[in-house]
Amino acid sequence: MQLFSALALLKEGLSGQRGWRAQWRSPEPKSNYDAVIIGGGGHGLGTAYYLASEHRLTRVAVLEKGWIGGGNTGRNTTIIRSNYLFDESAALYDHALKLWRILRRP
Repeated sequence: MQLFSALALLKEGLSGQRGWRAQWRSPEPKSNYDAVIIGGGGHGLGTAYYLASEHRLTRVAVLEKGWIGGGNTGRNTTIIRSNYLFDESAALYDHALKLWRILRRP
């Protein structure tokens, strides 16, 4: 197991980040899924969580070409780039915010 410390972070930063080992598994794809979600940013991960918690789907694949939790959510939050010029967009955001609050419940 790789240790993560301030010294290791400094060493990797100075060496061009070439010494890190993968910290996740790379499983073989299953033959079928209940749902496949394209994009592992905030919306994709939230959707996967919702499908698992509310609809009891156990075979959910999240496909992401970059890093999980990245994209707009990882850079500056999803909300900043939303379009609030239209009443419909603001209403959709309000509804999503209500859903987000209930997703936190166990």
